[in-house]
Amino acid sequence: MFSKYDVYTTVQSMYCYPDTDVLINKLNIHDKAELKQAEEEFTAVKQMALLQEPIKGRFTKTHLFRIHRFLFEDVYPFAGHIRKEQISKGDTMFYPPDLIDRELERVFKTIHSKKLLAEQDKEKQIQNLSQTMAELNIIHPFREGNGRSTRELIRCMALEYGLHINWGNTDRETLINAAIAAVDDDMAFCDVLRQCVE
Repeated sequence: MFSKYDVYTTVQSMYCYPDTDVLINKLNIHDKAELKQAEEEFTAVKQMALLQEPIKGRFTKTHLFRIHRFLFEDVYPFAGHIRKEQISKGDTMFYPPDLIDRELERVFKTIHSKKLLAEQDKEKQIQNLSQTMAELNIIHPFREGNGRSTRELIRCMALEYGLHINWGNTDRETLINAAIAAVDDDMAFCDVLRQCVE
């Protein structure tokens, strides 16, 4: 069963098979539920691999693209690429495609210019992670797979602080509610992060 926030709303998507809302995929699956299950199975294997060997990078947009590509390259042809159409979920409208690149540059420039990764105070570390997560959420650079890619990047950032995040300590509903709240409050992920830091 799909919740309102699970479903992207757009006119006939350039990423979907004609007259459907099923994303064009490398598995040639035309049933939405079947695709969702297959995607989750493929990405679960990739997520386990990342726990053993995270994708190394300098916390740039390229780093994020590489994470997305690794997670979804077996399923979607757009893996690792910025989306080219406007999308929304529920009442949340994400950044238009022509602003995505600029906004990603801004977010990652902030990480480095403000030396966020050098922060020593744990609570401020949590706040930095929440702010970055909230900003990437509203930018929503990819057509699908934004949450999983962002969470992996945030997990890698946390490792720089010496913090270990286990996303299994929370649930999908909590993450969705935090994502919705984060549209207006960039500290909305703080409680989730505190719950997941081990």
